[in-house]
Amino acid sequence: MPRVAQGPKAFLEQHGSNWRVTVSVPVAAREIIGRPKLRHDLGTDSLRTANLLKGPYVARFKAQIAEALARAGCAGQSTTQEAMELAKWAREARERFTPQEEWDEYDCIIASRTAEIRSRGAKEVMVPAIDESGPELGYELMPAAVAEARRFGRIAYNSGTPFEEFHATYMAETQVEVRTKADDARSLKLLLGWLRSENIEPEIERITPLRAHAFAKKLPDLACVAPATCNKYISRLSSFWAYLATVTDAAASNPWTKVAHKNTGPKSGEEERPFTDTEIAKLLMGPATPHMRAVIMIGALTGARLDAIVDLKVQDTANGVILFQPRKKETHARYVPIHPALASVIAERCRGKSPKDDIFPEWPAVRKVGSMRERSFKTSNHFTDYRRSIGVDEVVEGKRRARVNFHSFRRWFISRAEQAGVEEDLINAIVGHKRGSIALDVYSEGPVMQRARRAVAKVKLPPLDGSPIHEVQTVRARARPS
Repeated sequence: MPRVAQGPKAFLEQHGSNWRVTVSVPVAAREIIGRPKLRHDLGTDSLRTANLLKGPYVARFKAQIAEALARAGCAGQSTTQEAMELAKWAREARERFTPQEEWDEYDCIIASRTAEIRSRGAKEVMVPAIDESGPELGYELMPAAVAEARRFGRIAYNSGTPFEEFHATYMAETQVEVRTKADDARSLKLLLGWLRSENIEPEIERITPLRAHAFAKKLPDLACVAPATCNKYISRLSSFWAYLATVTDAAASNPWTKVAHKNTGPKSGEEERPFTDTEIAKLLMGPATPHMRAVIMIGALTGARLDAIVDLKVQDTANGVILFQPRKKETHARYVPIHPALASVIAERCRGKSPKDDIFPEWPAVRKVGSMRERSFKTSNHFTDYRRSIGVDEVVEGKRRARVNFHSFRRWFISRAEQAGVEEDLINAIVGHKRGSIALDVYSEGPVMQRARRAVAKVKLPPLDGSPIHEVQTVRARARPS
């Protein structure tokens, strides 16, 4: 049988010879209720009788506190949040003169609330008495309630700072892409899961460099991802800890700064690659839906990322150029000339629509509140299913991602532009690479845009009439598909 507590005094205190009910009032509700505790004399000196009588008074006091918390805008306050308020009071009290009576009250509140939390869900049991008076009423405590009570006391006494409570604010304030925010949420979930498995409290003080390295070592198995993705998750945790350092002294040092997986690059023959001309032809000649074929054409003849393509509006295709919004580490939107072979596709997608209409209404923006999925999520799944259905695939055993994906259009465009003799700086400007000295972020039909038009036109699609395709030979050997 689990540990049994005899004669608990939860919500009870002795006043003279009698027992009385006492319920501590959270800090946030005190100004409304007007006192730190709610009490009622039960008129009995018997602990057993007091335990039988206290129920209705405890329920009434809790309802009164809940109403006050709701009025104060703190409805549903968790015990963790309540403990953090007490811890904050103690930190501020140390910086000013605080009478001993207030510190005594602080200790009393923590003791009372800890006893209350510990007794939650306790079951009445009869336990043997120490003397010969016969069995007495006792209580069997729930392990989860005992653990919560210990955590409450640790936080309230500033011995532990729960980092999960800060994450929502961090997510709201950090200026990163939706995909990166999803990595933030995933990295926190993985860390919390690992801590639970290791019986480690999710508190800042418990995440030492040694434990950070231990978590990183387990991460590839926990997340079922490659080391490079593990490093991405670790980087997001490091960014979160950098934020924590701005809101609490407990995070003065960052345990993630020197944590990383080494040798994260793929082996030869396993790296992701461009599509071949044969694969481009199969994708364009296959049974793709009209909107999927349009997405493929834009990807192949601009080198743009999928989410930037799916987000396009009619007004982004004026004057013979496509305006792509910045993605990943890009800092500016950029104009890309419309390839001659792409003009009819763009015209068809814009026909009958107003300037602010979506070019791809087939894949609307995610409407679910709080969703961190990019708009292109379903488009990506649709493309993957289509690509596999026509046999365009290359899977490496033990790897989650195939060597080809939608990003392979971007790689194909860049490689074909290079083979056509387009200058590296101009390619970088067209595809939005950060490196390079040429910018296409301000539309003007000047010399730079004219050069860009000629450069884009040099990229040629393979024959789409079934005639033989001669793959372009490169200096670097292509790995033979397995």
